[in-house]
Amino acid sequence: MTDADVLRMCERLGLPDALIVKSGIRATMEFFRDVLRTDPFEWCDYIRGIDFHKQVRRQRIASGTRLSRHKSTGAARPKPFVYFTKPGTSQFRTGTSFRESVYELYETPSSVPALVSFASGIKFHPADRVARLGGGLQYILSSKDSQNLRKL
Repeated sequence: MTDADVLRMCERLGLPDALIVKSGIRATMEFFRDVLRTDPFEWCDYIRGIDFHKQVRRQRIASGTRLSRHKSTGAARPKPFVYFTKPGTSQFRTGTSFRESVYELYETPSSVPALVSFASGIKFHPADRVARLGGGLQYILSSKDSQNLRKL
């Protein structure tokens, strides 16, 4: 990942050229390239859900860790990743607000690589009146690794 790639992503996301932002962008881009095996520039709309003004890091999640997610009951675009959070975190703290969703609880059966960050507050368009506050801890796992989680 070159410095030019990181700066280009900062520009694409409308983020400042700040050290913590660039560090988080680099970790994200490397995770997308190395773990997800996809071009991060194809997923900018989802990467916007990361608060790059806080630490973003790659981390292995230990075996036995409990994760949860709010899964939409509607149709979803196939993605090479899945967002999870800590059990008990409101979907509004993770930047999602599906009309209908199902709360799911999981446990990691083995150590898995993750991108760990905090959710940004997000509006999808200027007339969007739904409060998506962000601030919740989020774990991004590959779709492949997420299929191996144990549903509780």
